[in-house]
Amino acid sequence: MASLALLLPLSPCLAAFSCLSESFLLLYSLGHCSAALLVTVVMTPVSCSFGDMLSFTLTAFVELMDHGIVSWDTFSVAFIKKIASYVNKFASDISILQRSLAILESMVLNSHDLYQKVAQEITIGQLIPHLQGTDQEIQTYTIAVINALFLKAPDDKRQEMANILAQKQLRSIILTHVIRAQRAINNEMAHQLYVLQVLTFNLLEDRMMTKMDPQDQAQRDIIFELRRIAFDAESEPNNSSGSIEKRKSMYTRDYKKLGFINHVNPAMDFTQTPPGMLALDNMLYFAKHHQDAYIRVRLLLSKICPLRNDYLCRILCSA
Repeated sequence: MASLALLLPLSPCLAAFSCLSESFLLLYSLGHCSAALLVTVVMTPVSCSFGDMLSFTLTAFVELMDHGIVSWDTFSVAFIKKIASYVNKFASDISILQRSLAILESMVLNSHDLYQKVAQEITIGQLIPHLQGTDQEIQTYTIAVINALFLKAPDDKRQEMANILAQKQLRSIILTHVIRAQRAINNEMAHQLYVLQVLTFNLLEDRMMTKMDPQDQAQRDIIFELRRIAFDAESEPNNSSGSIEKRKSMYTRDYKKLGFINHVNPAMDFTQTPPGMLALDNMLYFAKHHQDAYIRVRLLLSKICPLRNDYLCRILCSA
């Protein structure tokens, strides 16, 4: 009897739970049926002839999938190909393009298998033109897809993807068409830009935590190259004349002017991590890609040039 008395108060709870379970099963069934129906409509060729119909269907699909009732892994490669094709085919239809980009982003973020399939269907080159338009919402969704692909890519693929982004001049495109556009940047765009920046900076972590090997001739040659670019005009041709001691003295003087702490063996300056080899990478990039500015800074600050000062690099590494 005591056991029965304890169970009696639970009866309403069990009844309510039973109702909830039935409701969940109903929603689950309806969700799967609805998703299947919407996919059928999307895959039907006639739907492409009616922009509004396709737009409404994609909108309903996005809303349904946001509830998390249906797994993203249930969708076929054919459906992925169809959605990916809309990114190019309906570039002028803002509503269809927006929903298609949103679906691709969710596919990548919510399923490892779908990431691989989407990555095969959508290239950075296909996404870049959408950043060059004037609709900020489309630009935001485009960057969101790029971020999703970046985030889910295997470690060995991320650097490859970063190289592609650099080749496509993504930074310049974002600077011109997003940041410097004649409109305010909304919160979601600011967030996506921040995520892209973080993902890009994370690729530098290995170099940031890599110490320079003072015995590595290839790494030492980078330092020689920095000196050559800065002082080439003042150097003796091929350094053919003068004793070894004289050349060593000249190198020591030049390394001091460039701001190195260890004038005799500047390679030792890059054995502290962070910033490690990242500081040397930054110096070499500046010297090669902005050579005139590099030499001008050295000439203006003829006593000691702060190029070696890695204080800024350390701040960036600790941010």
